[in-house]
This record gives sequence, C-alpha cells and structure tokens, in this order.
Amino acid sequence: MIKVYDNVSVVQNFDLYNFLLYQNAYVYGEKDKNEDDTPTGMVFDIKDPLLLEWFCNSAIQHHKELQNLKLARGYVNLFQPHERPHWHKDGNCWTCLFYVTPEYDIEENGETQFLEDGEIRGILPKKDRLIVFDGVLQHRATPFRNYPRITVALKYWKE
Repeated sequence: MIKVYDNVSVVQNFDLYNFLLYQNAYVYGEKDKNEDDTPTGMVFDIKDPLLLEWFCNSAIQHHKELQNLKLARGYVNLFQPHERPHWHKDGNCWTCLFYVTPEYDIEENGETQFLEDGEIRGILPKKDRLIVFDGVLQHRATPFRNYPRITVALKYWKE
C-alpha cells in the first residue's frame, strides 16, 4: 500500500528546505540493510519537539490510520547529487516521507522507487507531497541531478 497526498504544507511562510539543509548537524552514513552495507546519505534525528510535532500532526491529519500508533523515529534524509542509495525495507512500520524540495523539475529525477511484482514504480518528489507506505515494501531514494534531495521521514510502529 502506497498513499500519496499532495499540497501538504507543514509550515507556512518558512523556507523549510534551506533550514533543514543549512541549520542542522547531519551524520554521514545511514545503513539501511545491515552493518556490512556501504553507508549512503546523511541523516539527522529530529530532536526539536515543535518541528517533530508539525510533521507528526500533518502526517496524522492526512493519514488518519496513524493516529493511535507510536512514533518509532523522526529524522531527515539528505542525499547529494548523483549519490546511489540502496534498496531496503524499513520493517514492521508505516513510513511517511515528506518531500521538502524546491519546485520539482522532472529532469532532476529524485523519485522514491518501489519494487512491486517485479516492476519498479516511482513516486515523483513534488514539493509539499507526503507519501505513506508499508515499511515492508522494498524501496530506495534516487538523487537529484543538481542539488541535495531532502526528505523528512517518520516511522510509526504497526499495532
């Protein structure tokens, strides 16, 4: 199950992309599969309770099924241009991805790809888009061509 919600504005009149890009301390090397993986991307866990609340409230407002579930983790992914993230599964959770990107140009790439029934399905990273999907689905990010790709990820434990 993959749900796509458009026009999901988390914060009004605020440059969230540049705030997340320049005002936070990222750690290099998220390992999605196991400890032997080559690390990719940069990540920081969202510690600011207000920022986390904004994203959680927005996710729950659009995807009501999350309402009584426990948040496992809230963090930000950053991939540099041309970086190649791994295929992976998130586990027994619901994953929410907020695309915090400038206006989208299809030539930039940057979709989230899912492997379903031997086919790759891509969800375009449009500005103010939220996708919610079952964490057991095989997926990966793809990078933008010319600038960093930033997503806010929330993971909620399934009941």
